[in-house]
Amino acid sequence: MTTVIEVGSVDRDRVATLVAACSPDSLRRRFMMGGPARPTEVFQRYQRFLLAGPPDGVALLAHRGGTPVGLLNFVSPTPGEAEIGILVADAWQRRGIGSALSRWLWASGRWAGWTVRATVQAGNAGAEALLLGQGFRPVPSYERGDRDFAMVVPDWATMTDVMKEAVDDQDTARADGAQRRAAGADPRCRGDRHAGRGRPRRSAAGVPAALLPRR
Repeated sequence: MTTVIEVGSVDRDRVATLVAACSPDSLRRRFMMGGPARPTEVFQRYQRFLLAGPPDGVALLAHRGGTPVGLLNFVSPTPGEAEIGILVADAWQRRGIGSALSRWLWASGRWAGWTVRATVQAGNAGAEALLLGQGFRPVPSYERGDRDFAMVVPDWATMTDVMKEAVDDQDTARADGAQRRAAGADPRCRGDRHAGRGRPRRSAAGVPAALLPRR
């Protein structure tokens, strides 16, 4: 069984081990890098994001038999809004690691009503499928080669229905209806208020600027 644990700065070595288990191609897709993606350099550049814990966010590590296999980062630049990112070691991709981490996060019940965003590289079918299966919907993107997604987190009972419908229903219209239901689950929120307004991006990887290395 995959175990999910919270990660703090003391788990730096485990996260570094996970990054080292990812191929350059996987790291390029995750962080939308145009040049070389050497694991050591990627970890050094993004470790503040990868290890971000309270009050900046939550980091969840999945491990199997003591080996780190996946990491979810949930970082909040402002209250009520967050960025989500998932990294899975190459040998463990397409085994439900990302979905398990996401379910653990939503089941905590702490984020209902929050607007959560994610950015993936265009053509990253696995990441897009994971987001759609969680109830995210595409929103306008302002960077070529990237795809932006957003979701207003519903309560856990609604979230489980949305995820089941999005995964099981092959009818595109009805599946999109499930995602719309997730977006409208909080009556205070009506979609992505930033969509269509040219919202500035935090970075090419969707990482909040405050968590990138200072220049």
